[in-house]
This record gives sequence, C-alpha cells and structure tokens, in this order.
Amino acid sequence: MRPIRLLLILLLLLVRDLSAQVMPQPLPIDSIPCLHTYAGQDTLRFPGSHRRFAAFYRRLDTLFLTGRGKINVLHIGGSHVQAGYFSHRVRTNFAYMGQPNVGSRGILFPFKALNTNAPFGYQLDCTGRWSGQRCLLRELDTPLGLSGASATTRDTLATLRLALCDIAQWPMTSLRLLGHAEGPSVRPVLVCRGDTIEAISVDACRGYLFPLVSDQYPAIPDSCIIAFRGIVQDSVGFVVRGLLPEGHTSGITYVEAGVNGAAVPSWLRCELLEQDLTLLPPDLVIFGIGINDANVLPQTFDAEQFKANYRELMCRIRRVNPSCCFLFITNNDCWFNVKGRRRQFNTNTPKVQQAMTELAREFDGAVFDVFAMMGGLGSSAQWVAEGLQRPDHIHFTREGYELWGDLLYNALVNDYLNAE
Repeated sequence: MRPIRLLLILLLLLVRDLSAQVMPQPLPIDSIPCLHTYAGQDTLRFPGSHRRFAAFYRRLDTLFLTGRGKINVLHIGGSHVQAGYFSHRVRTNFAYMGQPNVGSRGILFPFKALNTNAPFGYQLDCTGRWSGQRCLLRELDTPLGLSGASATTRDTLATLRLALCDIAQWPMTSLRLLGHAEGPSVRPVLVCRGDTIEAISVDACRGYLFPLVSDQYPAIPDSCIIAFRGIVQDSVGFVVRGLLPEGHTSGITYVEAGVNGAAVPSWLRCELLEQDLTLLPPDLVIFGIGINDANVLPQTFDAEQFKANYRELMCRIRRVNPSCCFLFITNNDCWFNVKGRRRQFNTNTPKVQQAMTELAREFDGAVFDVFAMMGGLGSSAQWVAEGLQRPDHIHFTREGYELWGDLLYNALVNDYLNAE
C-alpha cells in the first residue's frame, strides 16, 4: 500500500469512528479452479499511461477522507449488463465501503413494458398497454438516451409502480422521470402515500422531478406509482426513457446501462445519451460492449471499424466530462451464435481483446481481461461445468456474474490502494 493511502487510513481513524467510515478493501475471494490467471490479487492492465486513473483516485481520496464529493461510475453494455447481477454486485460492494460514501441508485427502466427481462436489483412494474423500442433498431421513431430504450403508452389506465423499498439503501429524496409528452395536455403525476403529487420541476432536457420526502412525510415510502393525466386513448400518450432516484450530492453512484443484444453502433444511435449523461457526468466508464459486435463470421469482423465506433462513443462521453477515464471488459470466451450453424468457439474474441488493448493504450484506459482470466479460447466449457456459465456458452449464471463483480471490484480497489 502506498504511503499516501496509509496516511489517509490513519487520518480517518483519528477523525472518524471506524464503523462509520473506512477505506475500501479487497474482498476475500477463495481460489477458483477455473480462474487460470487469478493468483489471489487481481489487477488491471494499463497498456498506456496511468495518469487518468491517478487523477480519478485522487478524487476518491477526497471522498474517503472528507466525506464530500460525488463520483459517478457508468457501466454500459449488452445482456451482461441488462441482467443486473454483474453491475449490481459491483454497486453493492462500493456501497458496503461504509457511510457516507453511498450515492444515488442510478437509472431505472421499465423493461417489463417491453416484454423483456428486468435487471436484478429493483422492481419496476407496469399496468396498461405499452410499446417500446431499443437501440438495436436501425430506424427509431423516438429519440433514446442513457437507458438505450423507450417505453410508450397511449392507454389512459397505464401506470408504472416502483418498489422503493428495494432501493432504499441508496439515499433518495426525489425521483426524476426522463421522457416527454406527445401532447400539451399529457403530464405524469406521482401517487405516493395516497396523495397525488405534481412535478416540482419540468424541463425538456432534465425531465420531471417529483419529491419523495417532505416536511410532512420525512421517511421514504415503500413504493410509488406514476400515472399519466391527459392521455388520449390510442392516440396521444407519454414516452418514458427512464427514472432516476436522486438523493445526496456526495458519494459513489454506480449507473448501469445495458440492453440485450446491444453492440457499439447500438449506443451510437442514442442521440440523447450526452444530454442524459449531464445529469450523471461519468468519472469512470466501464465498457462491456463487444460480444454482439463479434458475433459474426470471422472473415467479416472488422477490428478497425470496431475501434472507430468505440472512438466515436468515447468522444461523445468525453464531451460531457473530458477528464473521465475508461475501463474495458474484454469479451468472455463464448460460442459463435448464428442460427443454423454448428456450435463453435468464437475466434473473434481474441481480436476484440486486442482491439480493446489498443483502445486502452490510445485513451490511457484500463483493461479487465475476462478472456485471459477464463483461460482463453475454449475455456467456457470448464466454466459451464463449474456452474458459473450457462449452457449457451455466452451468458453466466448469477453466481458467475457475481464472481466477476467481486473480481472487478477487487481489481479497482487493489489498483487504487497501490497507486502513486
């Protein structure tokens, strides 16, 4: 551990109660037989300079020492992220670092309205009839943002119900609804504790802001319902892009943005991504996009185009926060998944690994090499046998995702504690 981090811990012991504020520590993870390169302490690779992460760690120093400051982490990807197990595990690990370093929960989306799986970690149900779009479509009828999806209703009986008790460990005093009305008479309202609450702020870019606590109701409710007034049945309705529970200005906020099947071009179609990110300017972006880009015939995978797409996405994000740093999660070993073809291991995976390494060198980023840690090409067979990966040789079980969440957390914490 570097002297400055040791000094910080000593200062914290002097000025704070240890149970209330601690420096982050790696998790004790037993040796896993199928982790070929795991030797008790996982690290990140830095093909280029470490300077951006060093600046990021100095912001963490301030947060842990003073309890002040806000750190936003964005984890963006496809089905590995939409499932929620991986990202929520990292979020929870950061939350367990100790108070008051818990930020807001991050963006929520009613995936059930689109008849697809909802992420683990929160319950957001819907009633009435809904339609929707995801960033997989080349032609979109409505602009998309940070969630990579939209849900539209033109049903007068439609509602969204959010179980706030599921996310109560993340401080929140208000709820922001991102989206837009299709007509001037349409407006969302919040139904909470039997009261109907109007938005206290409405902005075309920042959405509708509703209070969850007040002088009259100082405690966070168990749930709330968003209803829609002024809808014209089957004609004029409301488009939802996501919900943001908001709370204290200090702490670490871990934002997950995942859409099943999404590739890098999918996120480039989200024209409101930068606008939404101004609400949560990312200090660290964790990229888990690539497995769908690589699910093509080996001779048709274009590594240069893959990198060009990533460069455009990273430049858009850095327009929001020029000082943010990037971490690439390589593709896991997987099967090439094309209907009608014999199952075989995807030989594009090491090409993505190399492309991400080159991007990390170019942008002074980090690489979390899942492919190498699994054991390289063909290693997913052992992970399936160990019960950590699903039989499709692409997705992981909950236990597998949570293992990767612990290892990623450890990689970040170990690098932080040992940085200059």
